Amino acid sequence: MLITKKYYYITLFSFLSFSFSVPLDKYQESNFKKIPTDNFHNLYKLNDSLYRSEQPSKKGMRELQAMGIQSIVNLRRQATDEKKIKGLHINLERIPLKASTIDFDDVFNALNSIQQAKKPVLVHCWHGSDRTGVIVAASRMVFDNWSKEKAIAEFTDKRFGYHRTRFPNLITLLASLDVELLKEKLAEVRMVKSN
Repeated sequence: MLITKKYYYITLFSFLSFSFSVPLDKYQESNFKKIPTDNFHNLYKLNDSLYRSEQPSKKGMRELQAMGIQSIVNLRRQATDEKKIKGLHINLERIPLKASTIDFDDVFNALNSIQQAKKPVLVHCWHGSDRTGVIVAASRMVFDNWSKEKAIAEFTDKRFGYHRTRFPNLITLLASLDVELLKEKLAEVRMVKSN
């Protein structure tokens, strides 16, 4: 019985680890574009209203404003951007997340901030990989109607730097995410705001 249980967990882990690491082009090419800049290593335009990056420096913040970024959603727990955006015309929202414990409510709160933010909006954490990646993947599913497979394929794209061995929980979260419930809850918030 112990051997059977062991093989069950090995099989389950293998499925979760490898089934969602299919190359992105298998599901059709994503439309993200790396922005060449001296102030960022991980800055991407995902569409006309959403960007992602690592923690911006003060110079990076000025560059973001020059690019037309209207809002920033900071997912870091220990750092705020207030000093870095002082004197700039960028709206700031902070949703502190811990990559190892992100859950449905965290995803909802971050997506709600993105939904309400003046566009275009930039989402960032420290590296722009794990917390940013999981929120962007959820955004792709909810706002862009992407399949889970396509969103996870983009999330695990090596260009974004996802730390698979450190945070395997993020793929599990995305694979089990109740996208329809998220859409319903976000629609409710929109209705309340419009009344």
